[in-house]
Amino acid sequence: MKPIQHIFVSNSERMLEGWLQAFPLASSFSFERTSLVVPDAGMVWLRLSTDATVAQQIAKARTYFSTQALVVMSDMPNDLEALAVFSASARGYCNTHAGVEVLGKIAGVVSQGGMWIGESIMQRLLSAPVSEMVLDALSTKPWVGKLTERELGVAKAIALGCSNKEIALQMAITERTVKAHVGAIFEKLQVRDRLQLALLVKDS
Repeated sequence: MKPIQHIFVSNSERMLEGWLQAFPLASSFSFERTSLVVPDAGMVWLRLSTDATVAQQIAKARTYFSTQALVVMSDMPNDLEALAVFSASARGYCNTHAGVEVLGKIAGVVSQGGMWIGESIMQRLLSAPVSEMVLDALSTKPWVGKLTERELGVAKAIALGCSNKEIALQMAITERTVKAHVGAIFEKLQVRDRLQLALLVKDS
């Protein structure tokens, strides 16, 4: 299998030591360069600066790297910035100075199609206010028709931030059955994890 090409994008184009230790064959890129041979695949690590908004920086990166998985790095990560990052369809968010082991884990998760997101940010996203009235209005959404009544109930509960155990208690079924429903929902809606499912429900 061909190794993943890692490209680190920053204003200075300077590679930090930790980045090179994690990915010895990685390359660097800055927006000041006028030409670049862009690979069709790979993973892009964007170091945020303070001279533009998160959305603007990600949009700029996407003009060069439109298909690659994008991980955003921040010198001072925080939950609000993370929400902006994931709203712009990035696949991961981490500290610019994350350790070698962490960088490797992020690369592994993202390369497999997953999302790297901190626990506090995950809870914030899943616990964002969503009313039962909003959930009841989902019947008009085309993806809802792909789910059984029980699966839709599980999807709504996930959007409310419920764990499998809590869903099992609410529906008077076993956790094993809940897991089976969750797996079926992921497959039918083509989502990879609970976060994507929750965002799909809430965006609806």
